[in-house]
Amino acid sequence: MPLNTPFSHQSPLCYWSECSDNKATATSTSTATLTSTSRPTLTTAVNGCALECNDGRYSWSELTSYVTSVRQQLSAMGLGDNDVLMLVTAHSSLQSIIVYLAALEAGIVVSIVPLLPESELVKRQALLGCSHCYLCPSVEPELTGSIDTIYLEFTTSDYSSEDCSSSHSHFSVSNIASLIFTSGSTGDPKAVAHSVTNHLASAIGLQQQFSFDASSTWLLSLPLFHVSGLAIVWRWLLCGCCLRLKQGKGLNLQGVSHTSMVPTQLQHALQQIEEGTLQTPLTLQRVLLGGAIIPHPLANAARKYGIDTWAGYGLTEMASTVTAKRVDEADSAGQVLAKRAIKIDNQTILVAGETLAVGYWQKGILSPLAMHDGWFDTKDLGRWQNDELVIMGRADNLFISGGENIHCEEIERVLIKHSSIMQAFIVPVVDPTFGHRPVALLTLSQGALNGELKRELNELCLSHLQKFKCPIDYLPIPSTLLNQGIKVSRAKLKNWLSEQHIERF
Repeated sequence: MPLNTPFSHQSPLCYWSECSDNKATATSTSTATLTSTSRPTLTTAVNGCALECNDGRYSWSELTSYVTSVRQQLSAMGLGDNDVLMLVTAHSSLQSIIVYLAALEAGIVVSIVPLLPESELVKRQALLGCSHCYLCPSVEPELTGSIDTIYLEFTTSDYSSEDCSSSHSHFSVSNIASLIFTSGSTGDPKAVAHSVTNHLASAIGLQQQFSFDASSTWLLSLPLFHVSGLAIVWRWLLCGCCLRLKQGKGLNLQGVSHTSMVPTQLQHALQQIEEGTLQTPLTLQRVLLGGAIIPHPLANAARKYGIDTWAGYGLTEMASTVTAKRVDEADSAGQVLAKRAIKIDNQTILVAGETLAVGYWQKGILSPLAMHDGWFDTKDLGRWQNDELVIMGRADNLFISGGENIHCEEIERVLIKHSSIMQAFIVPVVDPTFGHRPVALLTLSQGALNGELKRELNELCLSHLQKFKCPIDYLPIPSTLLNQGIKVSRAKLKNWLSEQHIERF
């Protein structure tokens, strides 16, 4: 079923640029046909800016001018259809957005990767089978020069509508739009390939529930090398709204209406509001939370400021969010979004739909995903509750204690009910009697992890869980493991705990 968008023959960037060029003659009945609902008028879609960052505000035409210049430079280097470009960035910079959009226009396949040790970047480049790499200015000084890189100038070009014509642009909705590496928590990282159609379908399905349009301003608060960050870019491209780049350590919420965050980011934003350090009136309407179990006290605190918090379930292979709902007291991940499908088979979550990746990419070869009668095995466990998906946990997060199966996530959901707990992770430790016992690793939203808090957590767990599921100890997560990405690595937590050699374990 074809997507109901105007992007069949031209890219979103060119579409919005042409709308901007023609806005003087646009009428209120002209529409950008995005979905069956929420069709903003052309005049609404093109008023205001396309992108805001520390360097200033850019209209769609101005942004397209920069993108056209970079696309021409890439073409002059011999890069074209299905060539691979590795884009290394530490944060979501203006340059990274321009290079990504330019590659889309040129038909180039882009893999956005974080600043890794140089040896790891060399491995990624070999796995991708690409010889071209662009380093964003912020990461360039960090590398010694063992990686061959290209140089690009960010100057404006004499853009015209002809630059977006089929003779100049190689954009197609069937093109591969991204190669995003999985976390590698269960093995070597894989480069997941998504088409333009996959990303647009992901954005459309969320838009129908999350309510954003051309008048919105999305904060790009998550890194582009995560599917959740790149998904924000495609929501922006879908509806022609404004994209605000998060630059620096703080969250600049000025004028922002929508964003995606991990819970710790929202906690910091609320602290900023409570401390009165927010320089302008709060305009934030909706936040899509992910990356961890959502503490109910956090959602309640956000609601006091008129912020609508949503939670969901997603994965890289499905181009981000699969289910979503407003955060409430129920420990569920919401209903399935449009253009996705879920089936539960013996507690295993299987997914399908228009957002499902086209395959895994390795050295220029696209291999299909391993499918089971048309369904992709997420390796996550779940069940249905009143038409909403309940995540029981990952299959590889299950351990056996005294002959009983224990899901780490079941205990974690109880721990974050406490108002002092921001994040909770359960790590099983070897026990000579029971096989394994659970230990809780925590970050706090307030207070200290002292004896009193541990007693409260014990009482909380005993009131919700069988005794054998209650943690035998509670430890703070070391700060070194909290600053290594938007999600805490369970594998690294397990390694750290095993290195402590705590005698009572």
